[in-house]
Amino acid sequence: MKKIKTLLLGAILATTSLSAQSNPGASMWNDPEFVKGFVGSYQFLQGYEPKISDEEKDSLRSLLDLIKSNPVQAAQLLEPQITPSSSAAFDFILANLHFQNGNLSKARTFYTNATKKWPAFRRAYKNLALVLVQEGDFDAAIPVISKALELGEVDGRAYGLLAYGYLLQGKYYPAEAAYRQAILIQPDVNDWKIGLARCLLESENYADAIALFNTLLKDDPDNADFWLLQSNAYLGSEQTLKAAQNIEVVRRMGAAKLQTLTLLGDIYMNNGHPDLALSAYLAAVEKADKTQSESLVRAADILSRTGNFDQAQQLIEKIRVNAEDALNDEQDLMLLNSEAKIARAKGNNDAAVEILNKIVERDSLNGDAIIELANYYSEKGMMPEAITRFEQAAKIEASERKAVIAHAQALVRNGEYRDAVPLLKRALQIQDDRNLSEYTERVERAAKSQS
Repeated sequence: MKKIKTLLLGAILATTSLSAQSNPGASMWNDPEFVKGFVGSYQFLQGYEPKISDEEKDSLRSLLDLIKSNPVQAAQLLEPQITPSSSAAFDFILANLHFQNGNLSKARTFYTNATKKWPAFRRAYKNLALVLVQEGDFDAAIPVISKALELGEVDGRAYGLLAYGYLLQGKYYPAEAAYRQAILIQPDVNDWKIGLARCLLESENYADAIALFNTLLKDDPDNADFWLLQSNAYLGSEQTLKAAQNIEVVRRMGAAKLQTLTLLGDIYMNNGHPDLALSAYLAAVEKADKTQSESLVRAADILSRTGNFDQAQQLIEKIRVNAEDALNDEQDLMLLNSEAKIARAKGNNDAAVEILNKIVERDSLNGDAIIELANYYSEKGMMPEAITRFEQAAKIEASERKAVIAHAQALVRNGEYRDAVPLLKRALQIQDDRNLSEYTERVERAAKSQS
C-alpha cells in the first residue's frame, strides 16, 4: 500500500497544478484588479505615508501625464531628482515605474530605499515583496510581506504570496493559516485554494483535503486536476477504490495521462482486480510514445509475478507492437523474463527454456532468469542442475535472497527439510520477514521430525 500511495502522489503532483502551480506572483500584471490597484498606488495616503514638499508636489504634477503615457521616459526624468534627502515617495514612485517597466532589479533597489527613508511605508514593503516574489526570491520576500501585514496591509494577494513562500519552505502550518486568510479576502482565487489543498495533503490532513475538493468540484466539476488531487487525498486516507473512481472520471473525460493510467492499474492490482488493471494498463499504452515504456514493462512484470498470465501476455503483446524498436536492453530482458514465466505457466516448457537461455546468454547476471531456469530443472526432477543454477543466482548480490528462498523451497518440495533450513536462515539474515520466519519455523519442525 505505502509504495503505491507514494507513487500515485508523485504522479498526480507531477501532472496537475498542485506541484506545477506556477509562482502566483508571476502573472500579476494579467490581473485587472492588481493593475487597477497598482495604478492607484501612485497616489498617497495622508497621515500614513511619507510627506512631500510643495516643490516635490510641483515636480510630480509635471510628470503625471507622462507617467500614464510613457512610464519609461517618466522614470528617466524622475531618477535624477532623487537624493538622500528627497521624500521616500519619490523612491516609491520611481520603483513603481521600474516595476511596471519590468526592471525588477532597479525596482527592488528603490523600494528598499523607500523603506529605509520611511520605515513604516507599508505599500513600499508590499510592492517590494511583489518584486521579490516575481524574482522567485521567497526567502527574502517572506519577512517583507510579513512586515507589510504587520503595518496594517489587509490584502488577499499578500496573504496568498506569504502562504506560497511558506509552502515552498515546507512550513505547512503557517502556510495553511495564511492561505485560509487569503481565501477569506479573495474567495474566488483558485490559486489560494489549491495551495491550501497542497498544505493539507503534505501535512496528511486528508479528511479536510477531501472536503475542500468537494467544494472545488461543486463549482468546477470538469476540472480534471481537482478530481486527481482529491483521488490522492482518498489514497492517503487508504480509500483506494474511491481514488480509482476519481481517476476513472478523469479517464472518461479524456484527460488521463500515461502515469495516471499506469497508476490506476497499480491501484486495481493492489486491490486484486487484474482485469481492471489490464484495462488501465492497455489504455496507458495508447498514451505512451515509443520511449515511454518503463512503467508499462514494470506493469507486465507485476502481472506475471502475481500469476495473472493471460493479462500479462496481452499487455506484453501490446507493448511490443507499440514500442518494439524503442525498448532498451533492460526493458526487453524484463519482458523476456515475463514471457518465460507465462510460457512455463502454460506448459510451454521448451519455449520457456529457450527464452531463459537467451536471456542468460545476453545477461549472465540476470538473477531472475537463472532462478526461473533452476525452478524448471527442479520441477523436472533434475536437482543437480537446479542446485547449480540456484547457487549461481545466489552469487549475484541483487538476487541472493530470492535465490536462496527458491532453493530452499525446491528442497522442501523434495522433502529435504534439513538442507533447506540454513538457506532460509540466510534469507532472514539478508532481510527479516514475518511470513518467511513462520515458514522457516515450520520447516525446522519438519526437519526435527526427520531425525
